[in-house]
Amino acid sequence: MFSTFWYLRSIIVTEDHLFGRIMRIMLKSSGFDSVEIVGDLMHLRRRQTYLRRDLIVCDSELAALDGSDLLLLARADPLLAPALFVVVTEDTSFSFYERCMRRGADAVIHKPVAPTDLNNAMVQLLASKRAWRGKVVPHPRSLPELIEGNANGVGFPTPPRPHM
Repeated sequence: MFSTFWYLRSIIVTEDHLFGRIMRIMLKSSGFDSVEIVGDLMHLRRRQTYLRRDLIVCDSELAALDGSDLLLLARADPLLAPALFVVVTEDTSFSFYERCMRRGADAVIHKPVAPTDLNNAMVQLLASKRAWRGKVVPHPRSLPELIEGNANGVGFPTPPRPHM
């Protein structure tokens, strides 16, 4: 059976290509299937119109906006507001953390990001009431079960055959 992360679509907002690749590798190794990288708010909004993202990981060091300003604009946007936001920052001050949380961040992670820090933040985030209330995280009973040695080879249960 896949982890719950497998069913969530995520996107990383950063202008630093190396940081974006590292975060993508970390998210994929955690179990996320769909991870994309965009450079700014306009590309994020354009991608969100085509396919809804459940998790948005935002770098706080962007050229036009910092992470907290991006949060303020994203939470006001009906397309982006339902997503879970994680801000990754170098700023370890409590005032920046408080500003991000007031503007709608669901989690704040400090750089350098360790895979264990990212996994712990994701688990806490997906266990939060906001994730379940917004139907971002599917209920475990609604997920297909993995069946070993399945005839159709996909790993999901074969559909029941009608009785004749």
